[in-house]
Amino acid sequence: MKQIIQSLVLAGVTVATGSAFAASGYVDAPGAGVVRTGYGDCLHTARWSEANAIAECDPEIVAARDKPTEVAAIEVVTVKELKPISLEADALFAFDSAELTADGRARLDEVAGALDRKAIQNTQIEVTGYTDRIGPDRYNQALSERRAQAVRDYLVSAGLPADAISTQGLGSAKPVVDCEGKSGAGLIECLAPNRRTEIEFSAMEVIEVEKEIQKTVPAQ
Repeated sequence: MKQIIQSLVLAGVTVATGSAFAASGYVDAPGAGVVRTGYGDCLHTARWSEANAIAECDPEIVAARDKPTEVAAIEVVTVKELKPISLEADALFAFDSAELTADGRARLDEVAGALDRKAIQNTQIEVTGYTDRIGPDRYNQALSERRAQAVRDYLVSAGLPADAISTQGLGSAKPVVDCEGKSGAGLIECLAPNRRTEIEFSAMEVIEVEKEIQKTVPAQ
């Protein structure tokens, strides 16, 4: 052993004291410790990497490697946001009538009852009335307007704000069915879906949702 150390000294290297253990990736003298060059640097083997650096030989590398780093953490919080609502319903009418059918009233009740009015903000409701194609255009236009007004009146009676509801009539425009080849009572029955009022309801509802917020925190 003494001869090995003397040979290393003659070669311009020294043996670190207090390092009687073998360090992976470093040249070490058995029982003596890590071997250093004449400049004080520890000798590395081909197996050396920053991962197995030791503080005794490479303090700067070890300090940088083991320094606490900032890591991203996910925090789940409950926030309130505005969520758009869109509801549509068809209020059906009998032939040549602006009076809501029982089915039409039931559908409007569903629309009104589904709303939590305390949570609604910026309410906007547009009611559009339609007729079938039977009859003069001017008459159908007026009838479609009365149908839209009938729906508006019903919604107001159900508790919805009157100033938030607008109406329009489009006569026999935008038919749902054509019923080509039919006439008489069969035509009237077939065109029933066109005698309708479409309701477009849009609003902003305040709801509570969970969101994931990413933030940077120091590692422990």
